[in-house]
Amino acid sequence: MAFEAHTFQTYTPSGKAYTLHYKIWGANNPKDKTLICVHGLTGNSGDFRYIGEQLSTEENMRVVAIDMAGRNDSDYFEDPLDYNFEQYLKDIDGLLKEIDCTAPASCDWLGVSMGGLIGFYVAGRENSPIRRLVLDDIGPEVPKEDLEYIAQFITTPAEYDRPEDLVPLLKMALGSPYSRGNMSEDQWLHFARTYTRKNNNGKFGRNMDAGIAVMFHQQPLGTLDLWEVWKQVSQPILAIRGGLSTLFPQYVADKMLKTKNGNRIDLVTMEDCGHVPSLYRRDQIDIIADWLRHPPL
Repeated sequence: MAFEAHTFQTYTPSGKAYTLHYKIWGANNPKDKTLICVHGLTGNSGDFRYIGEQLSTEENMRVVAIDMAGRNDSDYFEDPLDYNFEQYLKDIDGLLKEIDCTAPASCDWLGVSMGGLIGFYVAGRENSPIRRLVLDDIGPEVPKEDLEYIAQFITTPAEYDRPEDLVPLLKMALGSPYSRGNMSEDQWLHFARTYTRKNNNGKFGRNMDAGIAVMFHQQPLGTLDLWEVWKQVSQPILAIRGGLSTLFPQYVADKMLKTKNGNRIDLVTMEDCGHVPSLYRRDQIDIIADWLRHPPL
């Protein structure tokens, strides 16, 4: 099923208007079967193509995937310091209003890495619109070493003659803590095309604003700790962990299992993946579909 492209307008703290883009697969499917998908730091809505296509056609779901500011088709901020969780939450509130999912427990949430952290904040609110939460390789704690790796990665210039040239480099991560797992050739190519955009010089670079990296240089990097936010999250959770991941280590997953408030948490480990499982493959998407189809007690 093809997606519909939509936009809405929101504002920076200084009052400047900007436009965010989002996609909907299954726009005419029941509103009470809405799954909101939020990507990671360097991702965008294209990461959810395979989930959107499968869940909208086979599960009759309405799948909504946003391009957060500075990614893909959404506007870039003039002030890079606006790339922060406070602004992201304001933008998500705009999306929830736009797709009519503001009522308590009116939608499900799939958060990849950064999208999961945003999900913690939204889920922890009183009368949260999130009914159930699916997390892709993220917990309330991110080790300092992984934040340092990410900071170095996103500040290293990268340009390619064609998106296809990126595929062999992406495959080099297989078996590492940052592996997306095995994929088909078409899926690797989709990832490369989603990850890149054509620059003014004709080369292809990252499909994101370079200013996003500025936040990593404005404050000392330490372990990211959202355990206090975690205490407020009571919804059922499916936590997906890459077996090779260091960003979502086993000890964090174990602590989540022991300290979960309210409804249960289910943990699934995808052994051939690191950070993050791509969620491109049918076997991965089937796990999510089955969990959403059979609500946990």
